[in-house]
Amino acid sequence: MSICYDQLVPVVFGEGAVHELGEKVRALGCRRVLCVYGQSVKASGIAQKALNALQNAGIETVIFDKVSGEPDDQLVDECGALALAESVDGVVGIGGGSSMDCAKAASLLLKYPAPIRQYFTAPPSFLEAPVPVILVPTTAGTGSEVTQVSVITKLPEHHKPAIFMRPALAVVDPELTYSSPASVTAYAGFDAFAHAAESITAKGRNERSELLAMAAIEKIAVYLPRVLKDPMDKEARHHLSLASNWAGIAFADTDCHLGHAMADGLSAGCGTPHGLNCIWINPELMAECAIYIPEEVKKIGLALGGSYRGDESAQEIGEITAGYIRDLMEKCQLPTPSEKGITSEQMQSCAATVMEIDLGLRLNCPFEATEEIVRQIYRKSFERLQNSRVDSI
Repeated sequence: MSICYDQLVPVVFGEGAVHELGEKVRALGCRRVLCVYGQSVKASGIAQKALNALQNAGIETVIFDKVSGEPDDQLVDECGALALAESVDGVVGIGGGSSMDCAKAASLLLKYPAPIRQYFTAPPSFLEAPVPVILVPTTAGTGSEVTQVSVITKLPEHHKPAIFMRPALAVVDPELTYSSPASVTAYAGFDAFAHAAESITAKGRNERSELLAMAAIEKIAVYLPRVLKDPMDKEARHHLSLASNWAGIAFADTDCHLGHAMADGLSAGCGTPHGLNCIWINPELMAECAIYIPEEVKKIGLALGGSYRGDESAQEIGEITAGYIRDLMEKCQLPTPSEKGITSEQMQSCAATVMEIDLGLRLNCPFEATEEIVRQIYRKSFERLQNSRVDSI
């Protein structure tokens, strides 16, 4: 059986790369661009760095700085309307996954009539970007800058459908992540971890994706605890940005699976942060995956620096690997669901939502994800996390 892999988006990577933004955007033929970001990116001074680089290259800028939290369809419609009214010929998303996803989706409304919600389909629609979309991440986690995925919250249901489109360029500057609060850094890092772990265990896995995903996990295991202790650790920031980018490229090939569907279910039902949701689920999800694909799950444990005797059963491999993941969570002092005010019953009630949404993600899982199994993974996750630790970031 053949496999197909591709790097969807070219990447400019390195400290100070944001200063090259203007010339790179100009080379794509843009002369007037919409810049999409939120108030935290503005307050940090990052937005101004990007604007200066664009303006120094002679590019006019139009500002949409209303992104706050995960973007919903109404915000995307508003952003797209501004792009149309201002006749921009490019869109630049600056920020975390929320700003980048908003920029991706809003750019489509320069060609496709609003509202954006009419393009929410299952499986997701692929729409051709009418103008170049350039993405500048300020967190090390989502990998959105190198994927075709734009996740938008559909109101009033709070479901999270995706639209697929292909950005033109990613500009990844590790220095832009320095101002991220500890919680954002941790949740983003574990989102990248989940991307990597799920790409290794997805039905659509391939060898190139596995190589990138394992390298990403190795870096996250070493450098995420370091950067949480010292936010100005330049080496750690550099390697976490690489890890996030590589994990994004990995799952752009394979897609994620049940873990992300369950994280979306928690976002809809409990309103908790995406990256935190992903890692709450991951140990028990990987333990379940090991029953079906033990050697792939073992690779995750090895990338975390773990070891195995070589004669373990599939179930033992799952438990050992889950333990290594929980060890990393412990080092990073993540809050438990109960510390976030969530009960086991609330988590389990999200199983019904998972079955209503994200069909493609569930089908990419290496086992049949029934509602009962989803409920069981939620329950086990809560119980194991409840007995973990107390002080959290």
